[in-house]
Amino acid sequence: MTTGNIQLVLFGTDSGLLEGLKRSSATLPYISYEQGYGPQVVAKAGLDAVWATPMIGAELFGATPPFPLHEARVLETPAAHLQRGMPRYGIVGVTTSDDDTKTPEYNLRLVLSALLKAVHEFNSKESDQIRRVGILPEDLDLKRMDHSRAVDIIRQIYEESCAPA
Repeated sequence: MTTGNIQLVLFGTDSGLLEGLKRSSATLPYISYEQGYGPQVVAKAGLDAVWATPMIGAELFGATPPFPLHEARVLETPAAHLQRGMPRYGIVGVTTSDDDTKTPEYNLRLVLSALLKAVHEFNSKESDQIRRVGILPEDLDLKRMDHSRAVDIIRQIYEESCAPA
């Protein structure tokens, strides 16, 4: 799996959180940051896709259950949301089981791995490529983790995703 061209764009309105993460991840070329939400971030960051939880994915992208355990899927954005400035695709995931660990580290690993896998699978089949994906720091549980620990996990997930199969 190769994720070398997939740029993760963390966005939101918590400038303190974004700045702290930005300082901690300065050496990671595949992460960038944008202040704001919705269409303004999509346009500013040139997003091809945004991450959505299953509940938000149902509302924005028409995602329907059952949602595969520990997986994400790429869905096309409906025309009405495209006209409002949403990106071409939504990446919707993940569901967990009651037996799963409920730590921020586990959630970060699960969500980022599922996101990268879904994008890789999509890009391997489609000519329209997803290169820039927006995600809220909260969806990666980054508010509940030490920034340097979070960056170490992100680096590890990207390195594992880039390793030859």
